[in-house]
Amino acid sequence: MPLRTRSTRGLHAGGGEAILAEHVKGRNAGLVAVRIDSGEVVAVANGPAGGFNRAFQGTYAPGSTWKVVTSAALLANGSVTPESRVACPKYLTVGKQFHNLDTSEIPGASFRDDFVHSCNTAFVALRGRLADDEMTVFAKDYFGIGPEWRTGVGSVDARVPVPANETEKAAALFGQGKLQANPLAMASVTATAVSGTFRQPLLVKGTEQPEVATKPLPPKVVKQLRSLMRDTVTKGSASVLASVPGEVGAKTGTAEVTEDGNNNGWLVAHDGEIAVACVVEEAESGSGSAGPVLRDLLTELAERSGGAAG
Repeated sequence: MPLRTRSTRGLHAGGGEAILAEHVKGRNAGLVAVRIDSGEVVAVANGPAGGFNRAFQGTYAPGSTWKVVTSAALLANGSVTPESRVACPKYLTVGKQFHNLDTSEIPGASFRDDFVHSCNTAFVALRGRLADDEMTVFAKDYFGIGPEWRTGVGSVDARVPVPANETEKAAALFGQGKLQANPLAMASVTATAVSGTFRQPLLVKGTEQPEVATKPLPPKVVKQLRSLMRDTVTKGSASVLASVPGEVGAKTGTAEVTEDGNNNGWLVAHDGEIAVACVVEEAESGSGSAGPVLRDLLTELAERSGGAAG
């Protein structure tokens, strides 16, 4: 399934504010959309509008949206295939007890099931398949995370530190621990995952950007990631996007902020041309909070272009 191309006429760097405001209902939120083929930032929105630029300067744990990167690393080093059996128990203890959203479990799960339904414990169980510094190195080499980005406006770079112990490593594999990201970073991650090539995001044309040396993801891994993200929409945790025209792919995320406080809800998605990421604070889940935002944004894009192209 090749990446589709279609017009983004009408989508601009300030776009998305009305859609974001309609759905987040006063909560803090941020959204970024980038062109997959160039890294050009085509939409930025924040809630509240005119407030802190969470989209570019937020410092959030990315939650399970980070499983896109973890999966890429595991697929690339041959640790798993999408059809490998990887158990998804309710709980798994590595220094502390980890669990899934609503303490769910998936009997007889494949890695595809674990990704599509966002099983944290399955990813924790795979921690031994990655070296302690492998996520840090992989994120830098393939996703451009680590070196400084210059977008033309103030932005905070994502961070993937080497974990200090097994508990931190386990948490990092599903986007918790000491990881730090924002919608700018996660929109870029999504664009890289589905194209195979990192392209530095740019908002202000003409900005001098330091070179970020990266490698292309193996084509087989790109194909697998796109298949996993598509299945997440058609049969998994991002079914909120199932009504959007075209071959939309996505990954949900629900990131814990404190042990007993509200979560941050994440969703990343792509429609073949645009990759987008949204975070909403004080959320129940990524699909429930960020889902309606991206559903309406991607649907509007599809309608403006006259529907999905083949």
